Amino acid sequence: MRVNMAFFKNLKRDKNVVSPVPEKLQSAVADSKGDLAPLVSVIIPVYNSMPYLTELLNSLETQDLAADRFEVIAVNDGSTDYGNEILDTYAKRNSNFTIIHQANSGWPGKPRNVGMDAARGKYVFFCDADDRLGTEALRRMTSYAAKHDLDILIPRMVGIGGRRVQAGFFSKTRPEISLELALESLSPQKMIRRELMEKHNIRFREDKVRLEDGMAMVQAYVAAERISILADYDYYEIRLRSDGQNISVGLIDPAGYVGSLRHIAQTVSAHTGKDAEYTRRLLAGLFSRKALSFYEGRRFMRYEPEARQAWVEHHGEFLNEFIGTEPQSVFNPTRLIKVELIINGDVAGLERLASAEIEAAANPVVQSISATNSTLELVIASPAGAVVPSVLYFEDRKSAEFVEAELVAGNDPHTYVATFALSDLIDKIARLGNARVRYSVKDLRRIGVSEHTAEVVHGGVRAYRTAYGYLSVDTRKARRD
Repeated sequence: MRVNMAFFKNLKRDKNVVSPVPEKLQSAVADSKGDLAPLVSVIIPVYNSMPYLTELLNSLETQDLAADRFEVIAVNDGSTDYGNEILDTYAKRNSNFTIIHQANSGWPGKPRNVGMDAARGKYVFFCDADDRLGTEALRRMTSYAAKHDLDILIPRMVGIGGRRVQAGFFSKTRPEISLELALESLSPQKMIRRELMEKHNIRFREDKVRLEDGMAMVQAYVAAERISILADYDYYEIRLRSDGQNISVGLIDPAGYVGSLRHIAQTVSAHTGKDAEYTRRLLAGLFSRKALSFYEGRRFMRYEPEARQAWVEHHGEFLNEFIGTEPQSVFNPTRLIKVELIINGDVAGLERLASAEIEAAANPVVQSISATNSTLELVIASPAGAVVPSVLYFEDRKSAEFVEAELVAGNDPHTYVATFALSDLIDKIARLGNARVRYSVKDLRRIGVSEHTAEVVHGGVRAYRTAYGYLSVDTRKARRD
């Protein structure tokens, strides 16, 4: 079927489009193949994402992949923050940027689907409008996907703005991973073969439901033949918004959330059902990541009593349905404690456990800072009942060189003292150093400073409280002197 591509391009540039490209026309374009089809279509749902949106668009505008090898499809979901004007400005100067404006749908699912319906790339890559990409991201990803004939590529993500990511998951490149490992990442920031999405009719839920991205990703995972993690570059920078408007931080309805989790579990079970124990192990891992986090001390105790009861009831039903008896065979001993309390509906027991976690996790704070001619002494206070760290150390912000001191018991109850030689600090910390306490090899925490603790400057070394309330040291004056 011949297609009037000039007509299609004009349609795609219409900034007033409020619905997907007509299905017949889209199919014809997809079938046309040839040099007209880009390698990847970057799909972005946009709703009130300023000023972050410009950072994402800049990162796409400066990609080192040729502009005719990728397209950007941004679907403006009724933004009211002048983001629509910004989108149109970028589209005017980038021939590979397409903007679709539509009335607000209230959730990212519909704009992602609209973007997919308009996409022409071999792959689709889903971005959020408040994140950004590394300059080499699209070239590296498409090249790697072609080399390994991938269905799904999971690029290395790094957090910005305080966002936490699964550092261990992205520790190394893995050309082919199992479903079990893939299930550890359910966010939508993946590059997926578009043919796979179309063949299996994979689309995002468009109603206001939690885990709508996870439901779609799991459908793709079970349909894929090869999934890879690419971790040789910082491909995707995912943001924790300072205005608190990330969807993931909003209020969550227990029934709706666990309903979505059940949908994911059913998708997995339908794919692996012949191996019951393997299925139970996969779903125990899913529950550990997507359910047990609600029972972390401070989080659980922030809920109203009625909400705590609801979470326990719905999660208990999930465990009975998908894990059944003998949870000890699929949960490690630490997780099993909470799992058994949930199965038994023991809200009071979970509350006691959460309160104990809060007490044990309380971080120490610097109570006083003092100095002699040759040493810097820090007295820290650790809450009663909390685990006491063994070491306090300063780490250079750039070189990662560090100086550490053992914490020894102080004169007052629950106080501990760390003493540093000023010469060691000057030698190892070139400019600025952050203070951390070490509980174990994997448990390292910044240490706070009481608002009433005065900073100390001695021998050209300044120990002080940062704007965010943490302890740092500045050795620049000592080095100049």
